[in-house]
Amino acid sequence: MTAESETTQPATPPAAGETQPIETGRSTGVSALRRLRFPLLLLLLALVVGGLSGYLVGSRQRTLTQRAAIAERAQEQFDLGVQDLEAGRFELARQRFEYVIRLDPTFPQAPERLAQALVPLRAGTATPMALATPTPNLAPVDELFTQALAALGRQDWTTAIDTLIVLRAKDSAFRAVEVDGMFYNAFRNRGVQRIGEQGLLEEGIYDMSRAERFGPLDRDAGNWRAWAELYLQADSYMGLNWAKAVQYFAEVFAVAPYLRNDAYLKYALAAQAYGDQLYGAGDPCGAEALYEQSLAAWLNETLAPTATQAWIACEAAQFVPPTETPTETPTPTETPAGG
Repeated sequence: MTAESETTQPATPPAAGETQPIETGRSTGVSALRRLRFPLLLLLLALVVGGLSGYLVGSRQRTLTQRAAIAERAQEQFDLGVQDLEAGRFELARQRFEYVIRLDPTFPQAPERLAQALVPLRAGTATPMALATPTPNLAPVDELFTQALAALGRQDWTTAIDTLIVLRAKDSAFRAVEVDGMFYNAFRNRGVQRIGEQGLLEEGIYDMSRAERFGPLDRDAGNWRAWAELYLQADSYMGLNWAKAVQYFAEVFAVAPYLRNDAYLKYALAAQAYGDQLYGAGDPCGAEALYEQSLAAWLNETLAPTATQAWIACEAAQFVPPTETPTETPTPTETPAGG
């Protein structure tokens, strides 16, 4: 066999047990993908960490803002409570200090001030809300339990509460868990009824606080209590600080205009009074905005002329007359002599 024929012979297939050579092009592509996979994973991880960090920073900032707002409101109500306490308005002071403690249980001096407000209330200088029924009920405890259930069924919350008080006075251990639940149900629902249907805000808030002794308030009941407290807070500024009265009554009007009270009317009157104050201080545009709020809450026809006058004054204050561009008078040119 010649050398030429040897070079043209096909390659001998590998023997059993020998490895097949790997193609060079495919190996290069796979290695490139493997090298790229790790940086891509790092990039994806960096994006996830960055997004999570941004979320945590934003959440922390929102929490700090909320805490600052709560602290400001608590301090404001505490100061007003001190003023009420010094003026002998013990019931209103009690409500304010209890509200402060609910906002911040660690608020300095709030428990001590609350105790100072409760002393004259318990001594009889103010009329506390009594819970005991005036008519003795001599029925046995099992019959009282049935009477209370019937009262709850017909939504007679006051009768249910009075009956349960008598039952518990006779036998505090009788079906204690069920009686606690019935107390909660009666106080909670009477509180909502007083706030939402009867306009008895202070009494409704008091019932809510009694219900909380038997269990946490649900979201709906908590909203009713918050609206009532917000109304009382807004009402405390009427005639004293019109700007604050407008601010808080605007919140009440926005979230609970259906309160069985005069929220819409007081919002309108506060906005009108604050508008008058701004108009007298030389701010017709601010007054116009307040008059619009007042008319949106209550269409008071007697306010319309004043609102129109404020609008005209505001337009006049913002009007900028156009400036005339002076025209230059052409200077006559002298004709040269001999021309």
